[in-house]
Amino acid sequence: MTSQGSAWYVDFFRIDYLNVYGHMFTEERAEKESAFVASALGLKAGASVLDLCCGQGRHSVQLAKRGLKVTGLDLNPDYVELAQQAAKASKVEIETVAADVREIPFANKFDAIVNMYSSFGYLESEAEDLKVLESAGKALKADGRLLLDMLNREWAIDNYVQNDWHTGADGTLYVERRDLDLATSRMHVHFIVVDPKGGRRESIGHNIRLYTLTEMTRLLERVGMRVTAVFGGFDSEEYGIGTRRMIAVAKKG
Repeated sequence: MTSQGSAWYVDFFRIDYLNVYGHMFTEERAEKESAFVASALGLKAGASVLDLCCGQGRHSVQLAKRGLKVTGLDLNPDYVELAQQAAKASKVEIETVAADVREIPFANKFDAIVNMYSSFGYLESEAEDLKVLESAGKALKADGRLLLDMLNREWAIDNYVQNDWHTGADGTLYVERRDLDLATSRMHVHFIVVDPKGGRRESIGHNIRLYTLTEMTRLLERVGMRVTAVFGGFDSEEYGIGTRRMIAVAKKG
């Protein structure tokens, strides 16, 4: 497991992630996305689901509301606690565990695993990403299904904007710079954060490997999974070059 403080996905998710993106995470959005997930995976009440990289539990809670037996896993113990608090506030029960996605501490347990909001591709190499898929495969029951919600690389290239900014509810300014390396297919997004009093600091941001559908199909095949469906968004639209999301569903075995 990566030691604390040694990788962007440790440092960025301590504080900055929720501050930068929290305004996007509405309950209505989580409800819609979770309804799509349940439909795409054919999940019925009582099915066991692992929310991999569950964050603050927005999808875990919504899936639990649908009668599913949900376990949320995240590297950040603080997010695991936030997920439990969110479940309690919504009067549902979920299990949670703080663990590395390469070392999922379950075997043959889940009917489905979901990985939402571009949280696949965080790690340092394709070999490390493959470990995530291997671990997920071991955690799934026979014939279990995996759903990966990813940014569509083709869309990201066609709609590439290097510089952007937005203002938070408290007046904090987030100046965003995106650097897309086509040779490595990695998108590095970093931020300059300016507080309402003019204080300025830099955020490490995030650095994500963007995979093509061809690459994902081959990676999944290497761990004994077969792609059965690909969607371009949460309205079940067909995946294509112009869709912002690439949501792949794969079956074990």
